[in-house]
Amino acid sequence: MRHTTVYDSPLGEMLLASDGQALTGLWFEGQRHAAAGLSPDATPRDDLPVFEAARSWLRSYFSGEKNVEPPALRLEGTPFQGCVWDALREVPYGSTVTYGELAARVGRRLGRATSARAVGSAVGRNPVSVIVGCHRVLGARGELTGYAGGLWRKRALLALERDGVVAREATERPAALVAALADVWERSVRATHDFLLPGEVERLRAVVPDALEGVPRLLVAEEAGTPVGFLGADGDFVEMLFVDPGWRGRGVGRVLMSRATEALGAREVSVNEQNPQAVGFYEHLGFSAYRRTPVDDDGRPYPLLYMRLA
Repeated sequence: MRHTTVYDSPLGEMLLASDGQALTGLWFEGQRHAAAGLSPDATPRDDLPVFEAARSWLRSYFSGEKNVEPPALRLEGTPFQGCVWDALREVPYGSTVTYGELAARVGRRLGRATSARAVGSAVGRNPVSVIVGCHRVLGARGELTGYAGGLWRKRALLALERDGVVAREATERPAALVAALADVWERSVRATHDFLLPGEVERLRAVVPDALEGVPRLLVAEEAGTPVGFLGADGDFVEMLFVDPGWRGRGVGRVLMSRATEALGAREVSVNEQNPQAVGFYEHLGFSAYRRTPVDDDGRPYPLLYMRLA
């Protein structure tokens, strides 16, 4: 691995490595085993054809395109690891496999039994993330386990492949984006906040754009470039989370909250007590109420529950 470049993906910066001809490494920032095998004297070089091919593939992938031809790969590892990585490459886009099922496939290739634990270790050391789909491997009961890039990224990649939803952080907030998110807010509130007094939606809608522009961290979930949900966080507090009613129950809120708690360090949230579905959602994620106020922040008769992640 003699050359490197970086790619700014919706899920964070990625480091690419190459021997000059093929892609030999692709890691998210902060990923376990990142840059494993990278030569100490590796030099940045952005103009390699294989890097341009890899960037093109990543742009297409994160845009929701399926079955795009990947760049040339050269994965360096033990023969056993190579067998596992070959099996990973055969798991189709949008599909998943358990560690046990993958171990059985590898065992058939090798002509001998192998354990899910050994396969899991090799999966975790996959040097080319995303293109070699180690995010498609699940636990025995379908649970998300063991992703070197972080479980929030695994959840986001699976949502992208399942529903075409891309979650990103909005570092810039043009007027068109703010208006679209305010529309999501209004549709969400009208579908879930039937306890609001007449005229309250219109009153609150007027302050939503300022709130969206002022919140320090803003995560946006989009499908084909159209926002379907968003989350705003200030430090360890989730200030806002709204999902378009057409996308409720499809994992958008979970994708956004996973990123907020695992990547941004969010640990607290306030929620309207009169919105039991939202309360239940946070409880399912491990939050519990530690304080109640009989009115909201504006002194209106909407009790708030303040919840904290255990």
